[in-house]
Amino acid sequence: MLWPPGQPRDLTSRRRASVRAALSVTGILTVVLLAGCGTPTPTPPDGGNGSSAPTQTAGNPPTAGTTPTPAAPTRSVTATNLLTVDDIPNDDPISREVVEAADGQGRSVSQSYSCLPPDGLASLGATAMVTRDFTYKIIDAASDPYPDSPLKNKPSVYTQALQFADAAAATRARATYASWIKGCPATLDEKGFSIDTDQSLRLTTLKLEGAKAQAGMVAYVQAGGSDAENLYWESAGVTQVGDRLMLTVTISWGMDTPGTFDESDGDFLHPQVILAESSVPRLTI
Repeated sequence: MLWPPGQPRDLTSRRRASVRAALSVTGILTVVLLAGCGTPTPTPPDGGNGSSAPTQTAGNPPTAGTTPTPAAPTRSVTATNLLTVDDIPNDDPISREVVEAADGQGRSVSQSYSCLPPDGLASLGATAMVTRDFTYKIIDAASDPYPDSPLKNKPSVYTQALQFADAAAATRARATYASWIKGCPATLDEKGFSIDTDQSLRLTTLKLEGAKAQAGMVAYVQAGGSDAENLYWESAGVTQVGDRLMLTVTISWGMDTPGTFDESDGDFLHPQVILAESSVPRLTI
C-alpha cells in the first residue's frame, strides 16, 4: 500500500506517478495553548484539541531575594507555520481527497505517535505548539481498494509545529524525538505488537537544504490482530529549522509499503520525505 489506504501491489504505475499530488481544501486549524493566562510554560500540555493561539509575555524584573523569571522567547509558532492540504501527498486523487481532520478525531496531540513515552510531547520542552491533522476522504467508493480499512474517516497524517527557546533546545528535542523513532520497534514489541522487521524502515537522516531531518517507519500487526497480510505502516519524521521543529506522523493500512527514504527510487519516495521537504519553508516563516 502506498499510504493510507494503499493500493494492491499490481497498481504501481498509477500510484507511484501521483505520490506528490495533493488537493487544496479549506479546513479547521487546531491550535494548542501551551500557557495559561498568556504566559508560556516550559512544556506543552497533555494534548487534546484546543482553539487558542499561544501567547507570550516578558519576564518579571527581579527583586531582592528572588530568582529572576526568564524572559519569554522572542517569537512563537502560528497557523502560517503549519502544513496544509497542498503539502500532503495523495497517491490516488481520483478516488480520494485530502481534508483537514475535524476536532476530536483520532489520537490526542500529546500521543500523536504510537511510540511516545507516557508524558508524550510534553517532555520535549517546547514553549509553544500548533497542530493540524489530515484525513483521506473517499470520493469514489467504487475505486477504493480497501473499503474495510480500520483507518476509514480517521486522521492518517498528524503534524505539529513546535517553538523552542533557542536552536540548542530544538536540537536536543530533535535528538529525543529521533530516539523514540529509533526505538519504536522495541516499544511496540513490548506492547504485544507483531513487527515485520524486513519491511520496516530504520531511522534515516533525510537530505534537506537548510534543515535537519530524520524519519523511520514500522510495519506491524496490532496486539491481538489476526490479519498478517494487511499491515499497519506507521512512520514518524522530525524536521528542524533553527529553533523550530515540525513533527509529522503518517499511518496507513494494507498490503503494500508506502515507499522508501532513498531518493534514487524517484516516484516511490515515502511520503515522509515529501512532508519533510514541505516543512522547511513553513518553519522558516
